[in-house]
Amino acid sequence: MLAGIDTSYFYALAAGRPAAVEAWENRDLLTSSLCFLELKKRLLRGDLDSWPTVLQDIAKAVEVAPVTAAAALKAAEIAHATGMPAFDALILSQFIEAGCEEVLTLDHHFKLFAKKGLKIVML
Repeated sequence: MLAGIDTSYFYALAAGRPAAVEAWENRDLLTSSLCFLELKKRLLRGDLDSWPTVLQDIAKAVEVAPVTAAAALKAAEIAHATGMPAFDALILSQFIEAGCEEVLTLDHHFKLFAKKGLKIVML
């Protein structure tokens, strides 16, 4: 089962949350290229000093989905229909486009979207 992981998932992983660690070790994971943007900003601010190789580790361990035109169009529909922030809607649309069956997150915005076959798992 392919699981989509957003930026908040990596904070849960760094904190050692059991569900995040289990997923890292045992599941097929996909993240958004946009998560690299968010994590790089945190690295530049010095917020992830305890995990300085986070971007390299992610690139080795999980599939990274690029932003496509189709994902952007789907994200606009999701954001419009749910009120979800556009950035989160774009990440979610990438997960849908890739065929993820679940999303692992700390972000409650993802709960705004309900779709048969896509489970939102709060870590």
